[in-house]
Amino acid sequence: MSHLDKFKKDERGIELPINIVVMLVVGMVALAALLAIIPKSKENMSVDIINITIGDDITKGSSAKVIGAGEHQVKIRLKVFDKNNNPVQKASATMSGGGGFGTSQTDEAGIATVTLGGTEGTKVTIRPNQQTVELKLAVKANGYYDYEEDKAVLLYQTRK
Repeated sequence: MSHLDKFKKDERGIELPINIVVMLVVGMVALAALLAIIPKSKENMSVDIINITIGDDITKGSSAKVIGAGEHQVKIRLKVFDKNNNPVQKASATMSGGGGFGTSQTDEAGIATVTLGGTEGTKVTIRPNQQTVELKLAVKANGYYDYEEDKAVLLYQTRK
């Protein structure tokens, strides 16, 4: 029997292509499973300050006047939305500054009202010689990058 006849009758050569196909299929399934468990990428959030309430005065925008020095309760109404202008629900919004602190969570419309001075020792303090107080805003939500702004709200002191 010649070498050519032996080669024609040898069936071991068929295993190599089958093994390659099996390894390729198993590898693709493993890759698909890995891609399925990777979480979606995070998105950016934006925040608009709707209004600021100090006492009975309601001011639209991100700055408001405070009449006289002392401790003041400040309510800030804000809206949190994503890059497509959709409201972000259950985002935690925190405001701090001037010795005051407050936190709230957004509703289904993406709106939250943060009250600084809602509990004892959390009011904003403005001293007689102090002209302005800047309030810091931090917003956190699942699936989004944290949003922080050091000068989100400006309170300025005026005399009656």
